[in-house]
Amino acid sequence: MSTKEERPTLAGVNVKTRKRNIVVPADPASFATAIVQIFQDAADGVSVEKDLEAGVKVLDSADLDFSRYADTLFEVLFAGGRLSTGGNLADDQKEKLTFNVLASDATPEALLPYIKVFQSLIRRRPFLVKGLEATLNKFILSLEFYDEAGRKKIATAAAMVFSYKLGCLPENVLQTLLNDRLVAKGSVMGFVTTFFQVFLQKENLDDLVALLTKARVVNRLLDFMPPSKRSLEDFNAHFR
Repeated sequence: MSTKEERPTLAGVNVKTRKRNIVVPADPASFATAIVQIFQDAADGVSVEKDLEAGVKVLDSADLDFSRYADTLFEVLFAGGRLSTGGNLADDQKEKLTFNVLASDATPEALLPYIKVFQSLIRRRPFLVKGLEATLNKFILSLEFYDEAGRKKIATAAAMVFSYKLGCLPENVLQTLLNDRLVAKGSVMGFVTTFFQVFLQKENLDDLVALLTKARVVNRLLDFMPPSKRSLEDFNAHFR
């Protein structure tokens, strides 16, 4: 009598990549490791764009719990691994994706391949947009732990997420900037400055105003300024 092939259970799933099989238990650490291995194995080093596209093709057939670990997926693509506190990678992140947003140059051109991959992933699985929102919020709340270049990369990627209309709701991300600690340290103003500059490279001022209106922050722009510089004169001088 023939028997059906045993299917994976919640205790673990099998993911086939080009070079090896990966057994992934249902936990975020192993999920992150699986994502790293898939992209690293699929990469041939021709270009970041080609490496990312190859990884996405493998993900299409991977039996992974994307709905549960959507934020972990984007953390790997942003930082090379699963995030812990203070903007660091988690201690149990044994492998790191060598190409990621934070390992790239802080320019829209360098980050465009990642934005295209985010867009492709979300088109295939629309529910992933919530994971992207969560990941952006996590990075925003950790801005103080990154150097100037790191903060610029995060702000640039965030601006491109909205200018390329990946589906994130403005109010679910930009409201996070109204954090008193980060505002007082000037981290938010630095982020907003880069965000505006990058967004306006693709969209116009009316689009930016519409975005800020949807985010319900258009009338709170001064609140992004440190308390000691929270005046209309200082704001206009900063963006002049």
